[in-house]
Amino acid sequence: MRSILKKNKRGDFTGVLYLIVMIVAAAFFLLIAGFVSTEIGNEMKEKFNSSTPEVNEAFDATIDTANNTFSAVWYVIFSGLILGLFVTAWHMRTEVIYVPIFIILLVVTIIIGIAMSNAYEKLYEVEALSDIAATQGSINFMMDKLPYVALIVGLIALIITFAKPREGASPIM
Repeated sequence: MRSILKKNKRGDFTGVLYLIVMIVAAAFFLLIAGFVSTEIGNEMKEKFNSSTPEVNEAFDATIDTANNTFSAVWYVIFSGLILGLFVTAWHMRTEVIYVPIFIILLVVTIIIGIAMSNAYEKLYEVEALSDIAATQGSINFMMDKLPYVALIVGLIALIITFAKPREGASPIM
């Protein structure tokens, strides 16, 4: 039964597109979550107007988490998505005839990456979000270079997908 389940697990050519969409979704989510947590922390701190240091430290911790920790979360999400893409690319059964289809999908992914990069830039320029966006430098950098990321990751996935040894064949050594 296990061998049957294992044989049916295959990747597909849309993995790079899924990767780009998930990167954009994570970037938008972290930007908005950073804004919301900072706003809530500041507003709650003002509303409570507490002279107790423990209460003020709790609200400051929320604000610091939004300003400092989300970049680390970004790296974990990005690394996991890349690793998942490469694993599925390795386990995908392919024929060389599918290379043009993969390249066409890669071009479509790069075009979508350009559009999503521009959309994130517009969101970054919104005055209310610009303060929190300035603290998320790694996310901003990656979203600015998203078409290049799509190209590089797509080429690596292309190589992993089509340059691996055939099933049952021994690697050249």
